[in-house]
Amino acid sequence: MDISVFPSVYESTRTDLSRVSDDLVSGLKIDYNDESYMIGQLALQEGLSPHRLINTAPGELDFDVLFRAALLLAQEKAGSDFSMTMGFPFEMYHKHSDMAKQRLTKSFDVLYDSSTFATNGATGKQSATIQLRNVDVIPEIAGSIISLRYGDYQEEDDFFVVSLGYGSMEGVVSTTNGIIRRTATSTHGMRYAVNMMKEELQKDHYLGFKTEHQLNVAFQNGKINIDKRSIDLTALRRKVLKSYFENIIRPALANSFQDSDFATCSKIYLVGGGAYFSELTNLITEEYDGILSVEVPDKPDQMAVKGYCLNTAMQFEGEGTPVGIDMGNASTLIAVLDE
Repeated sequence: MDISVFPSVYESTRTDLSRVSDDLVSGLKIDYNDESYMIGQLALQEGLSPHRLINTAPGELDFDVLFRAALLLAQEKAGSDFSMTMGFPFEMYHKHSDMAKQRLTKSFDVLYDSSTFATNGATGKQSATIQLRNVDVIPEIAGSIISLRYGDYQEEDDFFVVSLGYGSMEGVVSTTNGIIRRTATSTHGMRYAVNMMKEELQKDHYLGFKTEHQLNVAFQNGKINIDKRSIDLTALRRKVLKSYFENIIRPALANSFQDSDFATCSKIYLVGGGAYFSELTNLITEEYDGILSVEVPDKPDQMAVKGYCLNTAMQFEGEGTPVGIDMGNASTLIAVLDE
């Protein structure tokens, strides 16, 4: 399975950018509705205020721009005619799933600028026509469950799964017959901890016009540059992650998971980008010490998109190369099933 990733940010531009990146994924620049947009790494590199709104849907500018960039990257591996699956958090799934299928199952004309990365051959404005044969939309956490059951792990038992995403934290019990709806929970994601960090930093520092995504990158790296000086964030990150766990994660899971669930499940899987932070996963491990085995899959942030791709392969066999697209609030991931 081939996976591409770019930061889920964009910014409009009127600047001609030539040979400022090495390839398409790091030089994404597309035209949409008579405006040019730098996307992902290019927006972080060349922009002043790279951004996106949280939990957007088809028809909203943030979604439409980033989705076209994802299609362009998918086309590199899957060709111009394929089927795909994407997901929404629980709170968005019921509202937007049918609408998303209707709006996305069509042909897209994506106009992009190859001057940002091309060193020979055709450069400048290029057009790609991409036909989506079929589109399926599933709950975001279902993607991770599909990956755990039908991907590399081949999990056969009942288990808890908690997705530590940027926009939302979700949890549910997965059985061999499907998920137990009663156990489904959705609440604040890692953004809660990043905003707590911001509030603490603002007590002693002027943060200027740093965007939410730039602060999230600093949170991930454990350091931030303010007034030309590097400030270590590891102690502050540990502090806010503990508060996030105690105020948000622990109550949400305690209210959703009952004794009967623990009678049938012996392990809990942690997926999503938040599972990379040992300060957080250690707290969850301590919470369930002697009760559950806490498992963090390899590359936990890729579990959902791998499941989307596998779902496409199972639902639309023979309908083009299977593709999964995860329109994450922090990163956008594209998975294409190898031939």
